[in-house]
Amino acid sequence: MHDDIDDTLGHKKLAPLLGTNKKRVLRVMNKYGIKARRRSKKYHYHGKTTIAQPNRANEPDMKESFDLGIVFSDMFEFRLLDGSILRGCFALLKQTRQILSLIFDYSMKANLVHATINSMSEQDDLYIWHTDQGKQYGAGKTIDLVIEKGLLPSMSRAGTPTDNPYAERFVGQFKHAVVRRQKYPDLGSFLYQAEKWINFYNEARPHEGTEMLSPNQYALKYGWKTVPYITQLTVQ
Repeated sequence: MHDDIDDTLGHKKLAPLLGTNKKRVLRVMNKYGIKARRRSKKYHYHGKTTIAQPNRANEPDMKESFDLGIVFSDMFEFRLLDGSILRGCFALLKQTRQILSLIFDYSMKANLVHATINSMSEQDDLYIWHTDQGKQYGAGKTIDLVIEKGLLPSMSRAGTPTDNPYAERFVGQFKHAVVRRQKYPDLGSFLYQAEKWINFYNEARPHEGTEMLSPNQYALKYGWKTVPYITQLTVQ
């Protein structure tokens, strides 16, 4: 599991997956020289919209609510071994940390965001769509689509990534676990690993913010729908 799916897992997260004591896992890891791969932190900002939305997701009443679903989204990019630049966009449900959709494309136009919104796994109580002030998120067609889906648009304050913490954290986590895991010669080899990892993330990977349960396990415990196996990872 550590080598095949996610080599960033330490003994605390491997223990519940293996059904054993974390100290025992640590002893085995130390004995065989197994270590969780360390993370490097980088932040990239992709332009600013001309029309910002209110920062609804960070209002006190909303931050404390468990019943009104807040979806956080962000975009990121990286380079494949063939020199092409791939862009990613995702939708993360704050209450459960589930990834509702994850889409990649060579372009960073608004249609990448639209595909992410349209591909979201169905939930009954989604209320707010929160992003940074990237121009793709502030495009008129994007805002129209968000409202059409029954969501209220919300945006972080300019240049304030701490207003979008769940999305920022996931970007770092995905890049560490998948993007920097190996060099990908082409899109196909990357998508194979991305699909395997994102479904492992939703279904089995323990999370500190969800009682060391996986996002889907936590969703089941508290009455949210589970996210089915994700297969669509590109703009259609």
